[in-house]
Amino acid sequence: MPVARFPEVLNDLRTKILDGTYPPGEPLPHTEDLMQSYDVSRQVITNAMRALKEEGLVWRVANKGMIVQRPPVIIEIPMAVERRNEPIVFMNACMSAGTTGHLIEQTPRTVRPPEAILESLRLDPDHPVLYIEGHGVVDGQVVCLDQWYLATEEPEAEAASADRSSDVLDIHTQLRQAELDEATRLRVSRGSPLLDITRITYDYTGQPLHLLRRLINPQRVHVVDHRLPPTSP
Repeated sequence: MPVARFPEVLNDLRTKILDGTYPPGEPLPHTEDLMQSYDVSRQVITNAMRALKEEGLVWRVANKGMIVQRPPVIIEIPMAVERRNEPIVFMNACMSAGTTGHLIEQTPRTVRPPEAILESLRLDPDHPVLYIEGHGVVDGQVVCLDQWYLATEEPEAEAASADRSSDVLDIHTQLRQAELDEATRLRVSRGSPLLDITRITYDYTGQPLHLLRRLINPQRVHVVDHRLPPTSP
């Protein structure tokens, strides 16, 4: 008997994705084929595709259609972590969730950051700030975007300071809608909710050491924030 209603179409497609009938990396059947198979209107299929995309199960690729993604694996990432330990903590969190993942960082460069960043780091406008852009990957998919601003000229100096005194954190979180470039990189719909985190690490004198802006896809990553001093893995 043909499936005639949206919830049934959605549930059937979801089941076939999760049981491997439609394997990861492969496109779903064309809309016209699904309309005929389920004996429903184009709008029903369109709504089902939108729901599957919001669940992180499919992703639209130009000239290919809706590509099946691996079912979301929720990674619990702690925020109370020393900067030098971020990669291993991220990797361990992925392993604990039964998957693989890692952080990737670009080569550091000196920049003139936005005024708000300078104010947060309590720096003069001409103070050199080291900028590092990065992202977190889980099971081959980008799940978070990082922007690091270090109040030092050399990474080694920042690491030495962290060894001695990086023991205070200030963490702010907010939900906001994904912009086009962010949505594309994180494989979510434009306007989908993203977790926007700003974390400032201070030394024992109260001087900011560095600021992290981390944008997270909440479908893939949960944040563990106990507001504790940063710890080793």
